[in-house]
Amino acid sequence: MRREELCDPRLCADSPADGGRCDHCPLTHLDIAQSSERGIVIRCALDLMNAMKLGVRVSLDEIRGDEFQAMLIVAEERDLLEREKLPGNGR
Repeated sequence: MRREELCDPRLCADSPADGGRCDHCPLTHLDIAQSSERGIVIRCALDLMNAMKLGVRVSLDEIRGDEFQAMLIVAEERDLLEREKLPGNGR
């Protein structure tokens, strides 16, 4: 949800001349995390949430416990991000 805020290789002093990412780029760490076991669970949770927005019916019995927990965390983080974007929150 905040990927675009993590890094701009054009502005990073440590970025290689070819415009790639530096060794400690937060985007690289995010990509690695998204490929991990937990990252895949989060991806599945996001896919389920998007499917439900499109009207796909999914019962709670069909959602794994770890996916449901990830859905709750994603919803909380989205709410937090939206509150941070509201006027008067220092942004």
